[in-house]
Formats: sequence, structure tokens, C-alpha cells
Amino acid sequence: MMKLPDFLKQSRWLAVIAAVLLTAQLHAATADSQPIIQGSAAGAQEALYVPLFKSRVMRLQNPVARVSVGNPDIADILILRASQLYVLGKDLGTTNVLLWDRAENLVGVIAVEVNHDLETLKSKLHEVLPSERIEVYSSQRSIVLRGTVSSIVNMETALRVAKGFLAQIQTGADVVEFEQESSSKRDDKTVGEVINLMHVAGAQQVMLEVKVAEIKRNELKRMQAQFNALNTNSSRWTWGGVNGGATFPDVVFPPQGGLPGGRAPVMDRIAPWGPAIDEFAPNGMSIQNQGIFASFLSDTFMFNLALDAARGKGLAKILAEPTLTTLTGQEATFVSGGEFGYVVSGGNNGNSVEFKDFGIGLSFLPVILGSGSINVKLNVSVSDLVDSPSLLIPALLTKRSAQASVELREGQTMAIAGLISESTRSAVEKFPGLGDLPVLGQLFSSQAFQNDESELVILVTPHLAKPIDPKNIRLPTDHYVKPSDIDFYLLGRIEGTASSEAARESGGGTDAAYGHRVE
Repeated sequence: MMKLPDFLKQSRWLAVIAAVLLTAQLHAATADSQPIIQGSAAGAQEALYVPLFKSRVMRLQNPVARVSVGNPDIADILILRASQLYVLGKDLGTTNVLLWDRAENLVGVIAVEVNHDLETLKSKLHEVLPSERIEVYSSQRSIVLRGTVSSIVNMETALRVAKGFLAQIQTGADVVEFEQESSSKRDDKTVGEVINLMHVAGAQQVMLEVKVAEIKRNELKRMQAQFNALNTNSSRWTWGGVNGGATFPDVVFPPQGGLPGGRAPVMDRIAPWGPAIDEFAPNGMSIQNQGIFASFLSDTFMFNLALDAARGKGLAKILAEPTLTTLTGQEATFVSGGEFGYVVSGGNNGNSVEFKDFGIGLSFLPVILGSGSINVKLNVSVSDLVDSPSLLIPALLTKRSAQASVELREGQTMAIAGLISESTRSAVEKFPGLGDLPVLGQLFSSQAFQNDESELVILVTPHLAKPIDPKNIRLPTDHYVKPSDIDFYLLGRIEGTASSEAARESGGGTDAAYGHRVE
């Protein structure tokens, strides 16, 4: 075999060494150009989204020797096996992570954003409301719900689920703050609020019509006999009777025969000087409305009679129809009436005047359900003033009210309250024995009979309300015509006629309504 010269052997080894060095340089250049994070472009900043109180593991292309977290309160970073990063979301917010290799070269930057666990919230909303399409977003520390729902009830349900989700996060924040109190520097651990950008499809205004109808009937029968009688003669006895009350003060006669205060004794005409007995002073007689009276007087006998007899029937009709419109889920209130004042004793602080409302009151809260029904929670009342028999109380208040929650479809009517009341009162006062005599016994007795009947019903009807053209609106004042001078002074009318209004608009005077145009 032919041997190679020595210089050729040296050249061969030099070529091998050069090839090895070139391969090493190419490998190093390739390694430098490879991304630090698997699957990413070289030199690009990576973004990592981590749910709050949950962790993620990120695989790195090359080993990392050291990391630095911009805000440790947002996330915790831990190196696993030099090529994996363990990231734990501690608080809502954003931060960044810097990565160095063993040669202290910055090889990567990771932008970490810790937000709400939106996937879990979306899953819960889909379980509870499978037919609704609700979009969920995270904005700073709040949750945003957006979309179109079929009813206000479903909207309220979605909001409650989201608020419960935030409440659970708040509890978790308190736990983390307790466990890592030394590392957390942020005092505010709130998790924001739920921002509602959802809207309900379809008409969402409800108009409620309420009818309160009441009729009262009363019947009164009264028979009251009042009389007083006094008999005296030359004997020692003086006697009499009374139905209606009397008093017996002592008689004191001054020398001139007159009583103190100018009052003359009842017995003055019968016995000018009067016997030494108690004075007979009957109560005053009165007849309220209808009745008869009589009086008899002689030298020894006096008799007065007042018979109050009445029979009456009464009828009262009350009809109230309040109407109120509001948005679904919003309460509305309507009051038409007034206030009356009454004095309240304040002890040492003196008296004060307080006021109480009366009239027609209506408040209701409608909710349109997904099925098309309308849930109505309402409170309706009708009150008015009546005269009080007491001087200390100027007026009494009679009130009819009802509170209820009903569910109806549009245009349906339901009676939420009804009352049929009947009361009978009867009283008889009479002399023992004498009041039981036939016919004449009525003079020795008083009796009254009263019967009251009342019927009340409250009806409600909800409607879905929509705006209308102002041209189609009819007001209660549209048909009112101001009376002309002839209408008011000559004919005694408090409202004019259509011909009067037409004549006034045409430019004629007051006589134009009757065919006489005034130039």
C-alpha cells in the first residue's frame, strides 16, 4: 500500500477539525435563533391568560435559569425542570415575566393577564339558561354581560348567577390574602361588579288598568218618644214622669221670686211661691229630621211630648279606574287625592300637625315572563273622608285597599279582591211594663233599626303598551267648550256648545252662535 506524505496527513486532520468547528458554529447559530417558548416565533413577546386562582404550565423550548415577575401580587411564577413555567393567578390584573438563561442573557418576555374564569361562568349560564345567548367579557375587575334575552326574568337570573360568581371570587380572594398576607401589598381586594349590557327583546312596557267598583245601601228606621209630665195640686204630693232624662237641682227662691241667673222655676205658674221641693228640670227635647210634638199646660198639670219618627234609605256608588304605565321590572306609583291634617300631642314639646293622604293610590311592579305572561305585584287603595261625631277628631277616613301578586296574559282580567258585607243593628229602650202596652207602649219606648249592605270588587287588566301617534290621542278636555256670555248669563249654562265654539273660532262675537254675526 502506498503511504501518504506527512503534509497530506496533516491537511486531512486540519480539514476534519475545520468541519467540526463549522458544524458547531452552525448549531450554535441555530440554537440562538430558536424561540425560548415552544411554538412561538423567535424574539416575539408571548401572551398568557390565566384564570383567577387557577394555574397554567408553559413549556419552554430551551432551559431557563432565572425569571423575574413584574408584580408578584398578580401571579406567582415557578420554574419546573428548567424548561417549564408554573404560573398561578393570584389577583386580577396584568404583569410581565422576564426569562434569562445561564449566561444571564434575556431570552424571552411573557405578558401575563389574570382575569375571571369566564369559561366556568359561561358553562353555568348555559346550564341555567340554555336557550339564551349571553356573551361574557372581563373588563378590569368587573364582568360584562351582553346579548339579547327573551324576558326580564332570564335577565335577572343571568345577573344573579354572575353576582354569585363574583361573590365566590371575593371569598377566594379573602382566603388567598390570608394565606399570603406577607407577599400581597394591595389593600383593595374587591373584584368589581357585574355590568349589564343585555336587553330584552319585544315590548317591555306594561299598562295596568284597575277598576274599583263599590255600591253601598243602607236602611234606617227610628222611633223615639220623649215626654215629660208634672202634676201638682193643693195636696202635699207632686208627681210626674219623663222619657228623655231630667235633673232635680234644689230650688232656692230669692226674696223677689226670681232664681239666680234670671232663670224662673218650672213650677212658677202652677204655684207662684213654689213648694219646698227639688226643682224638676227635664232635658231638652229634639227631633232630628221628622216627627211630631205636643204640649199641654193647666194650673196643676204640665205635659210635653216629642215623637221622633224616621225611615230612610241610602245608596252610594263609588267607581275608580286608575291607569298606570311603566317598564317591566320597574315600580310605578300613582296618587290622586289630598291630605288632611290632625293635631298630635307632643307632651312638653307642644302639639304638632301631621298629615295623612287620602284618595286613590296605585303602585305596581310588572315583570314580563318568557312565556308571554305578565307577573304583576300591586297595591291599590281608595279612601275618602267622612264626618266624625267627635269634636277632637275632625274627620274619619274610610279606606278600601288590596295587595296581591297575580300572573295574567295581555288583556286578561282578574278580580284580586271582592267583598259582600251586610250588618244589622237594632236597639229598643222602654219603660218596664208601660213600654209593653199595645199601641200606647210606643210612647214609653224608643227603638232604632239600621241595616247596611256593601258590595266591593277590584279588577286588574294588564296590557303591553307601545307609543302611539300624538294625532290619535284624545284628552278629557277635548270636548269642553267655554261658555259664551249668552250661554252663561242668559241660558245659565256652565259649558258652551259646539256651535258656540265654531262661531268663536270663525271670528264672530257672542251672538254669532245664535245666527247673529257681529261685525
